[in-house]
Amino acid sequence: MTDAAETPLAELARLRRQVLELESEVTALRASEAEQRAMFSAMTDAVLIVDRDGRYLRLPETATSARHKPDPRLLGKTMHDALPAAEADVFVAGIRRVLAERRVLNDVYSRTIAGEELWFSANASPLGADTVLLVVREITDEVRHEQALRDNVRQQERLREHEAALLRLSTPLIPIGDDILVMPLIGRLDAALLEHAQDILLKGVAAARTRVAIVDVTGVGELDEPAAAGLLRIAQAVRLLGARVVLTGLRPRVAAALASSATAWTDVTVRASLKEAVAEVTGDARRAP
Repeated sequence: MTDAAETPLAELARLRRQVLELESEVTALRASEAEQRAMFSAMTDAVLIVDRDGRYLRLPETATSARHKPDPRLLGKTMHDALPAAEADVFVAGIRRVLAERRVLNDVYSRTIAGEELWFSANASPLGADTVLLVVREITDEVRHEQALRDNVRQQERLREHEAALLRLSTPLIPIGDDILVMPLIGRLDAALLEHAQDILLKGVAAARTRVAIVDVTGVGELDEPAAAGLLRIAQAVRLLGARVVLTGLRPRVAAALASSATAWTDVTVRASLKEAVAEVTGDARRAP
Protein backbone atom coordinates (compact mmCIF):
# COMPACT_ATOMS: atom_id res chain seq x y z
CA MET A 1 0.00 0.00 0.00
CA THR A 2 2.80 2.38 0.83
CA ASP A 3 4.53 1.84 -2.48
CA ALA A 4 1.26 2.27 -4.35
CA ALA A 5 0.57 5.54 -2.48
CA GLU A 6 4.06 6.90 -3.05
CA THR A 7 4.07 6.22 -6.76
CA PRO A 8 1.39 8.82 -7.66
CA LEU A 9 3.06 11.33 -5.36
CA ALA A 10 6.42 10.77 -6.99
CA GLU A 11 4.85 11.07 -10.43
CA LEU A 12 3.12 14.32 -9.37
CA ALA A 13 6.42 15.74 -8.12
CA ARG A 14 8.10 14.79 -11.38
CA LEU A 15 5.35 16.45 -13.38
CA ARG A 16 5.61 19.57 -11.23
CA ARG A 17 9.34 19.70 -11.91
CA GLN A 18 8.70 19.37 -15.63
CA VAL A 19 6.10 22.15 -15.47
CA LEU A 20 8.58 24.41 -13.66
CA GLU A 21 11.24 23.63 -16.24
CA LEU A 22 8.82 24.35 -19.08
CA GLU A 23 7.74 27.60 -17.44
CA SER A 24 11.39 28.58 -17.09
CA GLU A 25 11.99 27.81 -20.74
CA VAL A 26 8.91 29.79 -21.77
CA THR A 27 10.07 32.74 -19.66
CA ALA A 28 13.51 32.58 -21.29
CA LEU A 29 11.94 32.35 -24.75
CA ARG A 30 9.69 35.33 -24.03
CA ALA A 31 12.69 37.34 -22.80
CA SER A 32 14.65 36.37 -25.90
CA GLU A 33 11.71 37.26 -28.12
CA ALA A 34 11.31 40.62 -26.37
CA GLU A 35 15.02 41.26 -26.78
CA GLN A 36 14.83 40.42 -30.48
CA ARG A 37 11.79 42.65 -30.94
CA ALA A 38 13.57 45.51 -29.18
CA MET A 39 16.61 44.96 -31.36
CA PHE A 40 14.56 44.91 -34.57
CA SER A 41 12.52 47.94 -33.53
CA ALA A 42 15.77 49.91 -33.12
CA MET A 43 17.04 48.90 -36.56
CA THR A 44 16.54 51.20 -39.52
CA ASP A 45 17.55 48.38 -41.86
CA ALA A 46 15.00 46.26 -43.66
CA VAL A 47 15.00 42.61 -42.51
CA LEU A 48 13.58 39.84 -44.66
CA ILE A 49 13.53 36.06 -44.41
CA VAL A 50 13.17 34.40 -47.81
CA ASP A 51 13.46 30.93 -49.28
CA ARG A 52 15.59 29.76 -52.19
CA ASP A 53 12.96 30.92 -54.69
CA GLY A 54 12.94 34.43 -53.27
CA ARG A 55 9.61 33.93 -51.52
CA TYR A 56 9.02 36.34 -48.63
CA LEU A 57 8.46 34.16 -45.55
CA ARG A 58 8.82 36.74 -42.76
CA LEU A 59 9.24 40.50 -42.62
CA PRO A 60 10.25 41.33 -39.04
CA GLU A 61 9.13 44.80 -37.97
CA THR A 62 11.94 47.35 -37.72
CA ALA A 63 12.12 51.02 -36.76
CA THR A 64 9.23 53.13 -37.96
CA SER A 65 11.74 55.83 -38.96
CA ALA A 66 13.19 53.60 -41.69
CA ARG A 67 12.76 55.31 -45.06
CA HIS A 68 12.20 52.16 -47.09
CA LYS A 69 10.59 49.09 -45.57
CA PRO A 70 9.21 46.00 -47.30
CA ASP A 71 5.47 46.05 -47.82
CA PRO A 72 3.76 43.50 -45.51
CA ARG A 73 1.57 42.56 -48.48
CA LEU A 74 4.64 40.85 -49.97
CA LEU A 75 4.36 37.96 -47.51
CA GLY A 76 3.91 34.72 -49.41
CA LYS A 77 4.86 36.31 -52.70
CA THR A 78 8.15 35.97 -54.54
CA MET A 79 10.68 38.55 -55.67
CA HIS A 80 9.50 37.96 -59.23
CA ASP A 81 6.07 39.21 -58.11
CA ALA A 82 7.53 42.39 -56.63
CA LEU A 83 10.50 43.32 -58.82
CA PRO A 84 11.37 43.59 -62.50
CA ALA A 85 12.35 40.18 -63.83
CA ALA A 86 16.01 41.05 -64.39
CA GLU A 87 16.43 42.38 -60.83
CA ALA A 88 14.57 39.42 -59.35
CA ASP A 89 16.79 36.99 -61.27
CA VAL A 90 19.89 38.61 -59.78
CA PHE A 91 18.53 38.48 -56.23
CA VAL A 92 17.38 34.88 -56.46
CA ALA A 93 20.73 33.82 -57.92
CA GLY A 94 22.47 35.48 -54.97
CA ILE A 95 20.16 33.74 -52.47
CA ARG A 96 20.89 30.34 -53.99
CA ARG A 97 24.60 31.07 -53.93
CA VAL A 98 24.39 31.88 -50.21
CA LEU A 99 22.64 28.58 -49.57
CA ALA A 100 25.08 26.63 -51.73
CA GLU A 101 28.21 28.16 -50.20
CA ARG A 102 26.78 28.50 -46.66
CA ARG A 103 28.42 31.88 -46.09
CA VAL A 104 27.48 35.54 -45.78
CA LEU A 105 27.53 37.55 -49.00
CA ASN A 106 27.29 41.32 -49.46
CA ASP A 107 26.05 43.22 -52.46
CA VAL A 108 25.65 46.92 -53.25
CA TYR A 109 23.01 47.86 -55.77
CA SER A 110 20.80 50.75 -56.83
CA ARG A 111 17.09 50.97 -57.50
CA THR A 112 14.94 53.76 -58.88
CA ILE A 113 12.08 54.43 -56.48
CA ALA A 114 9.59 57.23 -57.13
CA GLY A 115 11.88 58.59 -59.81
CA GLU A 116 14.92 58.78 -57.50
CA GLU A 117 17.99 56.55 -57.73
CA LEU A 118 18.65 55.04 -54.31
CA TRP A 119 21.55 52.84 -53.23
CA PHE A 120 21.40 49.85 -50.89
CA SER A 121 23.79 47.44 -49.22
CA ALA A 122 22.43 43.93 -48.65
CA ASN A 123 23.92 41.24 -46.40
CA ALA A 124 22.58 37.75 -47.03
CA SER A 125 23.32 34.92 -44.60
CA PRO A 126 22.08 31.31 -44.50
CA LEU A 127 19.43 30.89 -41.82
CA GLY A 128 18.22 27.36 -42.39
CA ALA A 129 18.63 24.61 -44.91
CA ASP A 130 16.40 26.45 -47.35
CA THR A 131 16.04 29.96 -45.91
CA VAL A 132 18.15 33.11 -46.01
CA LEU A 133 18.20 36.20 -43.79
CA LEU A 134 18.48 39.46 -45.73
CA VAL A 135 19.46 42.69 -43.99
CA VAL A 136 19.14 45.64 -46.37
CA ARG A 137 20.47 49.11 -45.52
CA GLU A 138 20.00 52.24 -47.57
CA ILE A 139 23.37 53.89 -48.25
CA THR A 140 22.29 56.61 -50.69
CA ASP A 141 23.78 59.43 -48.60
CA GLU A 142 27.10 57.59 -48.23
CA VAL A 143 27.29 56.83 -51.97
CA ARG A 144 26.52 60.43 -52.87
CA HIS A 145 29.10 61.68 -50.38
CA GLU A 146 31.75 59.38 -51.85
CA GLN A 147 30.78 60.50 -55.35
CA ALA A 148 31.10 64.14 -54.28
CA LEU A 149 34.56 63.40 -52.88
CA ARG A 150 35.60 61.70 -56.13
CA ASP A 151 34.23 64.62 -58.13
CA ASN A 152 36.16 67.02 -55.92
CA VAL A 153 39.38 65.05 -56.41
CA ARG A 154 38.86 65.07 -60.19
CA GLN A 155 38.16 68.79 -60.08
CA GLN A 156 41.34 69.39 -58.09
CA GLU A 157 43.30 67.33 -60.62
CA ARG A 158 41.83 69.35 -63.49
CA LEU A 159 42.71 72.57 -61.68
CA ARG A 160 46.29 71.38 -61.19
CA GLU A 161 46.50 70.42 -64.86
CA HIS A 162 45.08 73.81 -65.81
CA GLU A 163 47.57 75.60 -63.55
CA ALA A 164 50.44 73.58 -65.01
CA ALA A 165 49.29 74.44 -68.52
CA LEU A 166 49.09 78.11 -67.59
CA LEU A 167 52.61 77.96 -66.16
CA ARG A 168 53.90 76.41 -69.37
CA LEU A 169 52.16 79.08 -71.44
CA SER A 170 53.40 81.83 -69.12
CA THR A 171 57.04 80.68 -69.24
CA PRO A 172 57.88 79.47 -72.76
CA LEU A 173 61.55 78.90 -73.56
CA ILE A 174 62.48 79.83 -77.13
CA PRO A 175 65.90 79.08 -78.66
CA ILE A 176 66.88 81.66 -81.30
CA GLY A 177 70.40 80.39 -81.89
CA ASP A 178 72.79 77.69 -80.83
CA ASP A 179 73.57 79.49 -77.58
CA ILE A 180 70.80 82.08 -77.15
CA LEU A 181 67.54 81.50 -75.31
CA VAL A 182 64.54 83.78 -74.87
CA MET A 183 62.01 83.41 -72.04
CA PRO A 184 58.99 85.72 -72.26
CA LEU A 185 57.22 86.01 -68.88
CA ILE A 186 53.48 86.56 -69.06
CA GLY A 187 51.00 87.49 -66.36
CA ARG A 188 51.40 88.05 -62.67
CA LEU A 189 54.76 86.91 -61.31
CA ASP A 190 53.67 84.97 -58.26
CA ALA A 191 55.89 82.55 -56.36
CA ALA A 192 54.72 79.48 -58.32
CA LEU A 193 55.34 81.08 -61.71
CA LEU A 194 58.77 82.42 -60.70
CA GLU A 195 59.83 79.04 -59.34
CA HIS A 196 58.68 77.31 -62.52
CA ALA A 197 60.40 79.93 -64.70
CA GLN A 198 63.67 79.52 -62.82
CA ASP A 199 63.55 75.73 -63.09
CA ILE A 200 62.82 75.80 -66.85
CA LEU A 201 65.39 78.49 -67.61
CA LEU A 202 68.21 76.92 -65.62
CA LYS A 203 67.63 73.52 -67.19
CA GLY A 204 67.56 75.09 -70.63
CA VAL A 205 70.74 77.10 -70.03
CA ALA A 206 72.59 74.04 -68.73
CA ALA A 207 71.40 71.76 -71.53
CA ALA A 208 72.16 74.15 -74.40
CA ARG A 209 75.32 75.65 -72.90
CA THR A 210 73.62 78.97 -73.38
CA ARG A 211 75.74 82.10 -73.79
CA VAL A 212 72.89 84.63 -73.46
CA ALA A 213 69.50 84.30 -71.73
CA ILE A 214 67.01 87.02 -72.60
CA VAL A 215 64.21 87.45 -70.07
CA ASP A 216 61.37 89.51 -71.52
CA VAL A 217 58.83 91.05 -69.14
CA THR A 218 56.71 92.86 -71.73
CA GLY A 219 53.76 90.69 -70.69
CA VAL A 220 54.14 91.58 -67.00
CA GLY A 221 51.86 94.46 -66.08
CA GLU A 222 52.89 94.99 -62.47
CA LEU A 223 55.79 93.88 -60.33
CA ASP A 224 55.75 94.00 -56.54
CA GLU A 225 58.82 93.71 -54.31
CA PRO A 226 58.59 89.91 -53.80
CA ALA A 227 58.27 89.41 -57.57
CA ALA A 228 61.21 91.75 -58.24
CA ALA A 229 63.31 89.80 -55.74
CA GLY A 230 62.30 86.53 -57.43
CA LEU A 231 63.23 87.89 -60.82
CA LEU A 232 66.61 88.96 -59.47
CA ARG A 233 67.22 85.46 -58.07
CA ILE A 234 66.56 83.99 -61.51
CA ALA A 235 69.08 86.37 -63.09
CA GLN A 236 71.71 85.59 -60.45
CA ALA A 237 71.19 81.84 -60.84
CA VAL A 238 71.58 82.08 -64.62
CA ARG A 239 74.78 84.09 -64.22
CA LEU A 240 76.17 81.41 -61.90
CA LEU A 241 75.82 78.98 -64.83
CA GLY A 242 78.02 81.28 -66.90
CA ALA A 243 75.35 82.87 -69.07
CA ARG A 244 74.78 86.56 -69.63
CA VAL A 245 71.33 87.85 -68.69
CA VAL A 246 69.49 90.48 -70.71
CA LEU A 247 66.26 91.92 -69.31
CA THR A 248 63.84 93.46 -71.83
CA GLY A 249 60.39 94.97 -72.09
CA LEU A 250 60.40 96.99 -68.87
CA ARG A 251 57.22 99.01 -68.42
CA PRO A 252 57.27 102.14 -66.25
CA ARG A 253 55.66 100.41 -63.26
CA VAL A 254 57.99 97.43 -63.56
CA ALA A 255 61.02 99.70 -63.89
CA ALA A 256 59.89 101.60 -60.80
CA ALA A 257 59.64 98.35 -58.85
CA LEU A 258 63.19 97.38 -59.86
CA ALA A 259 64.64 100.84 -59.18
CA SER A 260 64.61 100.29 -55.42
CA SER A 261 67.22 97.55 -55.82
CA ALA A 262 69.05 98.97 -58.85
CA THR A 263 72.52 98.17 -57.44
CA ALA A 264 71.70 94.47 -57.42
CA TRP A 265 70.97 94.61 -61.18
CA THR A 266 74.35 96.01 -62.18
CA ASP A 267 75.42 92.76 -63.82
CA VAL A 268 72.18 92.43 -65.79
CA THR A 269 71.92 94.08 -69.21
CA VAL A 270 68.67 95.99 -69.71
CA ARG A 271 67.28 96.74 -73.17
CA ALA A 272 64.09 98.53 -74.13
CA SER A 273 62.63 95.79 -76.31
CA LEU A 274 63.07 92.16 -77.15
CA LYS A 275 63.79 93.09 -80.78
CA GLU A 276 66.67 95.33 -79.71
CA ALA A 277 68.12 92.67 -77.41
CA VAL A 278 67.91 89.94 -80.06
CA ALA A 279 69.57 92.17 -82.65
CA GLU A 280 72.36 92.98 -80.21
CA VAL A 281 73.16 89.47 -79.03
CA THR A 282 72.93 87.94 -82.50
CA GLY A 283 75.17 90.71 -83.81
CA ASP A 284 77.67 90.00 -81.06
CA ALA A 285 77.61 86.32 -82.05
CA ARG A 286 78.36 87.17 -85.70
CA ARG A 287 81.21 89.47 -84.72
CA ALA A 288 82.76 86.87 -82.42
CA PRO A 289 85.91 85.26 -83.92
